[in-house]
Amino acid sequence: MSLSYARLLARRMVRSLWFTPAAYAVLAVAVLLLAPAAAVLLPDEFNELIGLDGVDDLLGVLANTLLAVAIFSLGIMVSSLQAAASAATPRARPLLMQDRTAQNAISVFIGGFIFAIVGTVGLSTSYYGAPSRVILFLTTCLVIVSVIYALIRWIGRLSNLGDVSEVVDLLEGAADRAFAELARRPLLGGVAMTALPDHGIPLHADRFGFVQAIDDALFATICAEQDVDFHLAVRPGTYVDSSTVLLKTSKPLDEDTTRSVRQAFVIGGDRTFEADPRYCLIVLSETASKALSAGINDPGTAIDVLGTSLRVLAKWSSAARETPTRVTCPRLHVPPVSVDDMVVDAFRWIARDGAGQLEVQIRLQKALASLAAHDPVVFGAAARAMSHEAFARAKIGLALPGDVEILERFLLD
Repeated sequence: MSLSYARLLARRMVRSLWFTPAAYAVLAVAVLLLAPAAAVLLPDEFNELIGLDGVDDLLGVLANTLLAVAIFSLGIMVSSLQAAASAATPRARPLLMQDRTAQNAISVFIGGFIFAIVGTVGLSTSYYGAPSRVILFLTTCLVIVSVIYALIRWIGRLSNLGDVSEVVDLLEGAADRAFAELARRPLLGGVAMTALPDHGIPLHADRFGFVQAIDDALFATICAEQDVDFHLAVRPGTYVDSSTVLLKTSKPLDEDTTRSVRQAFVIGGDRTFEADPRYCLIVLSETASKALSAGINDPGTAIDVLGTSLRVLAKWSSAARETPTRVTCPRLHVPPVSVDDMVVDAFRWIARDGAGQLEVQIRLQKALASLAAHDPVVFGAAARAMSHEAFARAKIGLALPGDVEILERFLLD
């Protein structure tokens, strides 16, 4: 396992729902176990300040209340996930599960409960002497303050937990991070490849699923050790099966090296937001399509998504112009991300599902015009093509000829 792959796994683990509560639980147990060792640092006059009954009562209150609060908070979080999946899109659920305020609140409640239980067990034995009880009391006071602070933040968070606008904001943040990484490393540290060469030894996928990440550091190591060139045929987000060519090599590889090359492709059952910026645009577009459905009929959300996608693409274009491309493995040839595909991912399905709504179509044409004006070289052709496609759909969807005439004023030439 290379360092970059290990970092990817570490990021996923840290963002998972269970990690923060587990860390708080370990911290609580560690504090309780180290309390006697820390007690020797206290002056002797502190030993008589705190009685056993006071500490025991505080721990009892924490133990009796925090577990119920933690379970209740988890129930609220599950309900908000279901509401977000129903109102927006189920694909946004991983982002909601990574919400730091919710994770920290639940972690404080669970960690405080474990602290109270383990502390009560310690007090029922001879593990804690008089100095240790002082440390335990002071630590319990800190836990209470942390619980109060977490409760206040959690109550404030509940006001918009699972709201559609919050889902759009979370998706925009995920898209910004993914596109920032794309601007920094557009070719995964390699060089641009216009087309897969006819020559070379093809390597097929051995699993079914989506390419979630590509470990370019491992490719750099293999290129140096084996004196071989790689021509990638896929990027993160591509669905692969046993017939899919992952890459072509400039010469045959032995069995061990072939196994290592396959390990450079992280393949899973779902697309992820981390290294797949197009997926971020797709999920944003799904949210808008859901809002435009007859059952919800919320064109305002679709207009909000159009503005969000426009900001994301414009920021990426600006960052890509300002960021110099670093080549860490010149023997790794990588196909660039298609701008046409990005524009399709962001706008086609909104154009289809909002074909009969003039306000959505006008905002779509304005967004495409802004995109083309922001970077004519990168987005000009793709924006014009999407503008004409959206107008063709709108001519079918709009009932009044006057609406078609109004929309035609915004059509890109």
